[in-house]
Amino acid sequence: MVKINFDANTNGRKICFGIVARDHEGFVLGGRAGVLEKKVQAECAKLHALEESIIFAQTKSWTKLIFESDCVGLINRLNKTKIDYSTMGHCIKDIINKLKQCCNFRFSFVWTPRGCNKVADSLCNWANVQNCITDFDMNYPSEIHDFILRDVIK
Repeated sequence: MVKINFDANTNGRKICFGIVARDHEGFVLGGRAGVLEKKVQAECAKLHALEESIIFAQTKSWTKLIFESDCVGLINRLNKTKIDYSTMGHCIKDIINKLKQCCNFRFSFVWTPRGCNKVADSLCNWANVQNCITDFDMNYPSEIHDFILRDVIK
């Protein structure tokens, strides 16, 4: 089972996102940080971060996944069984169908307190400064190592 924390923020016409994947013992397996040129609302930015999380998981061939976010509204919408006719609801339906059909994922969506999503948030801010998309594995750069180390110590 791989737990993927994801977060995103907006900065003008940019979405900055951060993803960190951990195993069942909390050991960091890898992640992604990046910037997309899109102007969207905050909840939609987090939905884009979820899409990046799915793409990242596909590249690693992970199939048993727990997606965690501190955005309670998004997590509630992802776990809702009723039909949501909004634009966001349509996007969520597409993501869920993609997960079910093409990826053979077993997955769940879980809310996590803000304090448990600090590494993903730090990766968002780092991506904003770097203005790039970067993947990392267990041998991550020193800046990312510092985010993870601070999370473990606290």
